[in-house]
Amino acid sequence: MKKNYLLYVLLFSSALQTTGCDDDDYNSSPGPIIVPSIFDESEPINSIPLPPDGQRWVLNEQFSDEFNSSQLDESKWVTPHPTWIGRAPGLFEKERVSFKDGCMVLEGIKMEEPKIVNGTEFNISCAAVVSKEQKAHYGYYECRFKANKTTLSSTFWMSTRTGTFPVEGKQPEDSAPGRFSQELDICETIGRTGDFSGKYFYEGMNSNVHYWFDPADGSERQDIRAEESKLSLPDGKVPSDDFNTYGCWWHDKSSATFYLNNKSGKTIQFKNRNTNAPFYLTEPMGINMVVETYPTPWIELPNDEELADDSKNKTYYDWIRSYILKDLNEEYPEPTVEKVFGYKVNLNNKHAVMFYKENNKYNFSFTYASDKNCKVVFALYDVNKNEITKQSYNLYAGYAKINLSDTEAIMSVDNIYYAVAYILPAASDDLNSAYEIDSYGFKCIK
Repeated sequence: MKKNYLLYVLLFSSALQTTGCDDDDYNSSPGPIIVPSIFDESEPINSIPLPPDGQRWVLNEQFSDEFNSSQLDESKWVTPHPTWIGRAPGLFEKERVSFKDGCMVLEGIKMEEPKIVNGTEFNISCAAVVSKEQKAHYGYYECRFKANKTTLSSTFWMSTRTGTFPVEGKQPEDSAPGRFSQELDICETIGRTGDFSGKYFYEGMNSNVHYWFDPADGSERQDIRAEESKLSLPDGKVPSDDFNTYGCWWHDKSSATFYLNNKSGKTIQFKNRNTNAPFYLTEPMGINMVVETYPTPWIELPNDEELADDSKNKTYYDWIRSYILKDLNEEYPEPTVEKVFGYKVNLNNKHAVMFYKENNKYNFSFTYASDKNCKVVFALYDVNKNEITKQSYNLYAGYAKINLSDTEAIMSVDNIYYAVAYILPAASDDLNSAYEIDSYGFKCIK
């Protein structure tokens, strides 16, 4: 029978249970041995979900903004909405967009006099900021905002803005003939509750997927929806209490997963909620940040008092960030902004006991997040901080997990060792210049 040496990872919680091994030699192995690290340790990276192995997330700046300016970046955004005037009685007007304290502010107020537009009366002035480009496709999209304290919505969503697309070649083979457009509502929420059917919008993050179908026979447009997603804030908190981060991983033409404050929520398959028939979201879309009225009795209109209260009628958008997947070794322009990912490194599997030694070779992995191209150094040390082995990895800006296979090092049974990872500037070899260090200790037991 093959012999292995098991590396027991040093844990700081004796409450953790021992993880079993596949090798019969270790079915009765003792529990983890606690050995504090003598090197620095990092906090877990709190970010978007990890990408698939072999890929990294990179920031797509065309659809990202920190809103630290005093005016709208017209290379990215347009206000008001170019093809939609608003949902009556709320009219989109550019005067309702401002900037304050590093946030983009969208507000709603009561008009002094109603306005008639295209035969429809509007009496509430609302706001919409939408992306200039309509090229947002599969990827991860997130927005941090604090909802207003009225029944005006606070939203973050994606849609095809102009035109429709032929079903043929872009939908399942058995789809009815016609044309389609699409909408992915990442978050729709309101800031106070009331006696109306849509009061659940006050509880957190509400998400929808729409497939708008125009039949070839000229009959009425159909709003075909997938299963709805509702994610609630913990401890009775509501979206107008504080800033929250609303995210969505649009995986592919068939599915998306929604996230609230970086915690995974619900994965939605794009299927008609009534018939279970699949549909596809194949087309790039534009991004929308909108404060609007919702129709009564679904959600009641805001009252005049709260619309006149500057402490209640504003939604604060802190930032919006968009990411696309690139291969680990694929070049992509470094972002011009920093403090999105930061410079962080985590050694993985600290709470496992499943590392093996065979022929002096080891498998480790680490996760890194970096705003710029960087270097990660992985090293093993003995108890006296003597270096056993060291490897450097030049990495592109982004966020990814790196698997290190066949790391070679000679270690002795019953001795204590330390695994250490450093994240450095790309041009540096000085470990003292590391942005961050992570480590753990272990004892090699036969």
